[in-house]
Amino acid sequence: MTTTRMGAIEVAVVSDGQIALDPTRMFGPSQPEEWRQAVNLNQDGKIPFSVNCLLVRVGERRILVDTGVGRGEPSLVERYGNGCGRLVDNLGALGVASADVDTVIVSHAHADHIGGATMLRDDTWAPAFPNARYWISKEEWDYWSVPEVMRSAPYLEHKLPPLAAHGRLELAEAEVEVAPGVRLLATPGHTPGHVCVALTSGAEMAIYTGDLLHHPAQFDHPEWSPAFDVLPELSAESRRRVLDQARRDRALLLTAHLPTPGAARLPAAGGWHHAAP
Repeated sequence: MTTTRMGAIEVAVVSDGQIALDPTRMFGPSQPEEWRQAVNLNQDGKIPFSVNCLLVRVGERRILVDTGVGRGEPSLVERYGNGCGRLVDNLGALGVASADVDTVIVSHAHADHIGGATMLRDDTWAPAFPNARYWISKEEWDYWSVPEVMRSAPYLEHKLPPLAAHGRLELAEAEVEVAPGVRLLATPGHTPGHVCVALTSGAEMAIYTGDLLHHPAQFDHPEWSPAFDVLPELSAESRRRVLDQARRDRALLLTAHLPTPGAARLPAAGGWHHAAP
């Protein structure tokens, strides 16, 4: 866990753990060989990814950005293994209980971002952060909540409907400010309603990129979109726009999947470098 302060905003990068994907899930026929060669595989021939979430404190507000893989969903344990699901424990190490979180932002509805949104309580799926309002873009909700689409990702039956059933869901129809200095940015492409999160206090800015980025090579090649981007050309357009904004505003980038703490800065002249939040 790494913490930084930007004016009135305190941000902690909180790890949910590690996952590893078969490279065929990331690379299809449309991905360039140059990118394949830049990606390192682990000893099992898979691509390792960190799973980074954020805890944002603004005044008395406690805002969680993404929820990791979570626990208790057998299909997700089978998919990702036991190297993740540590978010709640790591929040506890910061002195933050699940009930202390008042807002949850879900960048998009893939399992490693929404998996920890709910948990089993008395054999019923309920919000894992019981006092929080959960923000997700309306485009994302509309895409995944269609029954035939939800059946393609069965874990979502335990994630999306319970948030609505418990009255904890907020659907963002525009780039809204959910707390002072905490704004959702529409960045469609990876999924139709994917959002990034801009954190701004005074002249300082950070941008949580969600799944806009999966590998450092994309800093120099924003046109490279992985096979699991639903709309790859739109994803590349969103990536280029956010990276241009980060260069222009000298924003700190906080990524979901680069090695924890997953922070980077983009010099105006090009390239990138790791940055300690």
